[in-house]
Parts: sequence; C-alpha cells; structure tokens
Amino acid sequence: MINRFTQSDLNKEFDVIIIGGGINGCGIARDAALRGLSVLLLEKEDFGYGCTSASTRLIHGGLRYLEYFEFSLVRESLIERELLLKNASHLVKPIELCIPIYKNDKRSFFEIKAGMLLYDLLSFDKTLPCHKMMSKEEFIKFEPGVNSDNLVGAAIYYDAQVTYPERICVENAIMAAQASAMVINHAEVITLKNELRKITSLTFLDRLSDKQFTVKGKQIINVSGPWVDKLCSLASNDIKRKIGGTKGSHIIVNKFPGAPTHAVYSSAKSDNRPFFIIPWNDLILIGTTDIHYDEDLDSISASKSEVDYLLSEANSLVPGYKLEKKDILYTYSGIRPLPYISNTKPGAITRKHIIFDHKDEGISNLISVIGGKLTTYRNLSEQATDLLFKKLGRKKVECMTMEIPFIGNQNLCLSEPDYAYTVSDVLLRRSFLGLNPDLGMPSVEKLSNALKEKYGYSDDEIKKQVDEYEKTVSLRQCLLVET
Repeated sequence: MINRFTQSDLNKEFDVIIIGGGINGCGIARDAALRGLSVLLLEKEDFGYGCTSASTRLIHGGLRYLEYFEFSLVRESLIERELLLKNASHLVKPIELCIPIYKNDKRSFFEIKAGMLLYDLLSFDKTLPCHKMMSKEEFIKFEPGVNSDNLVGAAIYYDAQVTYPERICVENAIMAAQASAMVINHAEVITLKNELRKITSLTFLDRLSDKQFTVKGKQIINVSGPWVDKLCSLASNDIKRKIGGTKGSHIIVNKFPGAPTHAVYSSAKSDNRPFFIIPWNDLILIGTTDIHYDEDLDSISASKSEVDYLLSEANSLVPGYKLEKKDILYTYSGIRPLPYISNTKPGAITRKHIIFDHKDEGISNLISVIGGKLTTYRNLSEQATDLLFKKLGRKKVECMTMEIPFIGNQNLCLSEPDYAYTVSDVLLRRSFLGLNPDLGMPSVEKLSNALKEKYGYSDDEIKKQVDEYEKTVSLRQCLLVET
C-alpha cells in the first residue's frame, strides 16, 4: 500500500478543514491558503470527480436565469466569465452560440431579442462581441443542418467553453498546495466528532493506504456537493435536509452529417427545458436532462428514458441525420447539488449558491455549501473565505484570486503533489484519454504498469483500480444502459 503522509504531518489544528475536492472545495482551499489560513482539503475520490466533471462544459452568464428575474446571478456569472477568460485563457475559450427561433415557441423573436439586449447590458464590460439577430434565410446559410420548419430567425451570441473543467479544479488544488494548503485526494471522511455544539475532530480513511487518520480544525466546511447531507448526518441527526439533487445526463457522439458547426441552444420540444448540441473535443456533446434524483450517488448513469429523450430532441433539432443509440460513443451523468425545495420543478430551482452556517442547528463551527455553478465558483470561494475569517475572529485579508492567473496560464511547471494515483485519475482527470471515443481503454495496460512501477502497487491493488475504471466505462457506455 502507498504511504503519502503520516499522522505527524496532521498533528496540528488547521484553521479550516474543507471536505470535498470539487471545483468549489478546491477554489475555497486556494483562496483561504492565499490569504494565510492553514488549510486541509480532503476529497474522497479525486479532484473534480463529481458534478464538476459532469457539466455541459460551458462558462456562461446564465442567459435563461433572466426569465426568473435572477439579474444579480446573471451579472455575477458574467463578471466571473470574464475573469476566467482572462486568468484561465489556456482552458477557457470564447464560444459562439445560436438560438433558433420558431413559430409557437414559448419565447417570440422579439422576446429573445429583448433578452439578448438585457444580456448585453448586464455584460457591459465584457470583451466578447455583442449579440446579433438573423433572419430565417441568414440562419439557414449559417447552420443549414438545423431544422428550418416554422423557423422565424435566430439569435447569435457569445459565452465561453471549457473543454476540460476537471483541469480548472486540479489547477486550483495545485495552487492551493503551492500556497501551503495540504490537499489530499482519496481521503474519505468517516466520522465527525461532535462535542458541546462543536466538531472537535474528524477521522478520514486514506483509501490508498487503508489507514485512518484523525485531524482537528477550528472550522469545518462541507463542500461535498450531492453528498452534503450525508456528511452532515455524521455530525448530527438534527440537521435538516439541505440538498434536492437533480440528475443531468449527456450523450457524446461523433460528428455526423448536418451536425452544427456552432453550439446550438434551443428549447426541448417535449418539455421546453434548455437543450444544447455543442461541438466539443472534436466530437458532439448533447444535453442535458434535469430530473429529481434520490438514488445511489456513487453509481450514477444515464437511464434509457434519458437517452431516448436526448436522441429524440437532437433529431428534432437536427433532422437530416437520424441519430440512434448505436451512434452514441458514451454518456456521462452527474447530480446538481441544488437546494432542497419541495414540490418545485427542477428547472425552476434557483441556481444561486447558499453558504449555510450550522450554528443555528447546534454546531458552531460547521458550514455547508449548497448549490454553486462552475462559472461562479471563484466568487463563492471568496464569500466562503470571508465568512471563515469572520468566524475565526481574524482581521480579514482581502481576496487575491481576481487578479492572479492560473498556473497553467503562467507557463509555470506543473509539478504538484497528488497529481494522480489511480488509473481513473490519469485517464479521466489528467490526460483526458478517457474522454476520447475509445474511453482510453487501449491505454489501460501500459498505464497500469507505469503506476505499479511508480507507486509500488501490488497486482491486486492495480487490478482493483482497473476493475473500478472498467465499471466507470460500463456506466458510460450506452449499450449497457438498463432497458
């Protein structure tokens, strides 16, 4: 078994222990460490393992939030989009999106135009071009494969795309470590010791060495996404439900005849929810669904009904080539950690994040992050770190993350601790070979041998890693989706 650290490395009281190494957890770790707090970040799988890697891979202002009058969220998102375009330009690139407008759509041509004008107004300081409206004839020339029946015209606008959001997460973890945070993946929190309304210590299992470690932190912040309630239950049975997760699934196909060359954003014909067909990684990404989910969080896959829905909507939007299940290279799914609101349609649940202080629920030093978007993770991290300073009784140090470029944007060496320990780490969240059409399977044997040599894994240990990766592949391959 690999040994990465000892108990003596953890024999201190950290200012903050962050549980969850997704984009928000890694962002908070970076911000807090840059401001001088002593930080321990624990992630039970790998950085970016959960909903971070299951997004539609857009950095966007939240155009659709306008119809819910969430103007402050849109403005926040647009500001953060600009910061990512500047500070992570090696990862985040402008993308041109088009919205075809049809007769009898929920939103008319003039309503879409008004929304576009408001979107431009809220992004008055942007570097991207403003929108433009196209006639039916202009749009048919622009995207000839998109359905032209009852077409009125189209809106063209810009947002941004991140091909690999996992890399944003990993680079935040790297920068946190360089600022003296201790960041540990494959570290599962198994107990939270609650004494006199305070978490006095926690114990985690290092899943690579199979050893348990106990650590202390002045403040504990639960940023475990869909697993927030599970973590809270370790501290107290009196904490009310916080997460009302919804599942989002995507399908990946090869480029096909008539496939759009630009990203297409439309309303699904069957339920009017947002629907995307996006060129990505030299493939085509189609998504997404939005359904309530209360099942196993560790074995998530696209259901048959979701796959049928995505295929049907794609064929309605781009009718010239009828996509079938056999055309799907793979699927991927994740759970949005949205706030729990009963009797509310998934699409209507706010995408604003909530930073919840559990002091009123009997635990003085526990904070949970509910919701949050990839685009706005930095601002969420700033707000969470501000709260940490307040709860620690420290004079606040101002946030610096608005100005500091990502390490990959500085052409600096990326030799960081915890780069990758397992087959899944390397294929899915470092090299991204696992996102190719062959899902990285041709590389498994060579990679396994390299990891055995580097870390001294036994045959049984490396076989377990390969089995886990093959399980992930089986969940993603559409032919194995339940019928």
